[in-house]
Amino acid sequence: MEEGEKAPKYRKIFRDIIRGYSECKILDKKLYLKHLTAHDQVDLDDIFHVYKDQAIARGIEKEEDAIKRVYEEGLWKEEDDKKLTDLKNFGKQIAANKQELVLKSQIDAQNKALKENQEKINSLEIQKSSLLSNTAEAYASKRSNDFYIIQSFFCDSELKNKYFEVERNFDELYTDELKEYIEAYNTIFTSFEELEIQKMILQDFYYIYFPFSDDTVGFFGKPVCQLTYNQLKLIVYTKIFKNIFEKHSNIPEKIRKDPIALMDYGNVSDEAREKMQSKYNKNADASTIMNATDEDYEYAGLEKPSDSPGISLDKAAKEKGGTLTMEDLMELSGHRTD
Repeated sequence: MEEGEKAPKYRKIFRDIIRGYSECKILDKKLYLKHLTAHDQVDLDDIFHVYKDQAIARGIEKEEDAIKRVYEEGLWKEEDDKKLTDLKNFGKQIAANKQELVLKSQIDAQNKALKENQEKINSLEIQKSSLLSNTAEAYASKRSNDFYIIQSFFCDSELKNKYFEVERNFDELYTDELKEYIEAYNTIFTSFEELEIQKMILQDFYYIYFPFSDDTVGFFGKPVCQLTYNQLKLIVYTKIFKNIFEKHSNIPEKIRKDPIALMDYGNVSDEAREKMQSKYNKNADASTIMNATDEDYEYAGLEKPSDSPGISLDKAAKEKGGTLTMEDLMELSGHRTD
């Protein structure tokens, strides 16, 4: 059965990805919004450099000069850069640790730590970006993005006639009018964020397309080099989920339509999964795993023993600083890891 009210939404996303454009109505005008391709990205880069050169010619500060200035004025310090680097490295370590864990509750704890770490990174990056908001590069980035958005609107579904070349000129737009087009563009493309595409792929109606994802030309009728970024994402994530479903036959029903949880499940290393199952099966009397939930046992592919007190997962994690490695998990389970 379909997913009720969600199905039409995701069918529309699928249709637009296949078409390579989305229909929209702005100021009572029906237009067609072209999806970005790699070739478009090159054009966008070229436009960026045009606006950057114009900004520099007008005396706007270059980013490299702005960075030197904020260092000299003490607005940003080397310690801040080091903290940013350390946080990014810590994030990579958390992500690596997840592959050595088997229990869902423990993976969820790592995901929480990863999210909190990313929030700290984002905060620092926003702080640094705000100090560089008036550079030639910042001006060129905003101006070129606005220009590209405007150039993505077409009069026809064949995407042959750009609206702002046939009927309007970019430079003739009033600020409020330009805002209408930019907001429409941004609203439409929230539907094609990676998570939305992943959710679409896991809808019931899409499963029939899984076997054809290996033939890109047959799927889209054109070579990979001509695909939009949305089409590329569709193929890549279809293959990822198809591989997970083919490799694992006992995926818990609760996570089959949750792309993040499903990829976490698929990313658990074979070695970690086999190690857990081997240790568990070797000694049934010592097989209690930290008072694991029914969901944990199902996720790990293990049978939950009856009347087993175990050890509190939350307490154990707190004692270890918030996260547990595979070795910690095995040790708490009553198994030696040496």
